[in-house]
Amino acid sequence: MVRNYAQIFANSMKKKWDCRVYIDLFAGAGRSKIEGTSRIVLASPLLALGISDKFDLYIFCEKDETKMDALKQRVRMNYSDINVEFIPGDSNSQVNQIISKIPQARQAFKVLAFCFADPYNLKSLNFATVESLSQRFVDFLILIPSGMDAARNVDIHYLNPKNKTIDNFLGTPEWRDEWQKVSISTRFDEFLTNYYGRNMEKLRYYYPGIESTQLIRSDEKNLPLYRLALFSRARLGENFWKETKKYSDPQLTFHFGCRG
Repeated sequence: MVRNYAQIFANSMKKKWDCRVYIDLFAGAGRSKIEGTSRIVLASPLLALGISDKFDLYIFCEKDETKMDALKQRVRMNYSDINVEFIPGDSNSQVNQIISKIPQARQAFKVLAFCFADPYNLKSLNFATVESLSQRFVDFLILIPSGMDAARNVDIHYLNPKNKTIDNFLGTPEWRDEWQKVSISTRFDEFLTNYYGRNMEKLRYYYPGIESTQLIRSDEKNLPLYRLALFSRARLGENFWKETKKYSDPQLTFHFGCRG
C-alpha cells in the first residue's frame, strides 16, 4: 500500500509540482526478514525508490546506525543516480534537520512532500514532529499503533498520569478526560485513531473518519494491530488513498518482522 500510494502520488503530481519529496521517518535497513521464516521482503525505502515515476528527492531518517549503514549500501548499489539524503538519529529530535533538507518553495517553484511514518510503538512518534513537518506542503501516511501498543497497554501503563506516552503521541494530555467519558461504549483503539484524526484536522488535514483507515490484524488470533491513516489537505489525496486500497492486495494479516 505504501508503494502503490507513492506511485500514484509521484505520477499524478509530476506535472503539477516542480519538486516532489519522499520522507521516511523510520527508514530501517530497506529490507525486512519475516520472523520465523527465511523470507526477505523490501521495506518502505526500497519500495519507494523502486516506483517507475521517481520522486525528485528522498529523505531517509533512521536512528539505528547499523540499519542506516545497510540502507546506504543498498541505495548506492541499486539507486546511485537518485537524489537521496540520509539523516541519522531519532526523527523527533532530527525533525528540524529533516525540514532543512526539503527544498524551499519559491515563486515558480512548488514543492510537495509525501511522508511515511511507521513508528515501532507510540513512544517513537511525537505529534509535535508531525506538526512541525506540516508547516510545509506535506501529505502523511501514518501507522497508528492503536492495537498492538495502545489498546494493550492503556490500562496497564498509559492511564497513569505520570506516563506521558500518549500525551506526546496525540500532542495533548486532554485525551484522558474524554476517554473517561466514552470508555464504557468505545474501544480504545478506535478512540485513539479518531482523536489523532481530529488533531490532524486542526492542522487543516482532512479526516473522513475511521472507516477511511486500513486496519491490519494479526494472523494468529485476528487481533487488531494497527491502522494506516492517510492525511492530506487536498481531496485529491483522499482519492489517491481510495485507489491505493482498491488496487492493493488485501493485507488482512501481518507477520511480525525485523527491519534489519
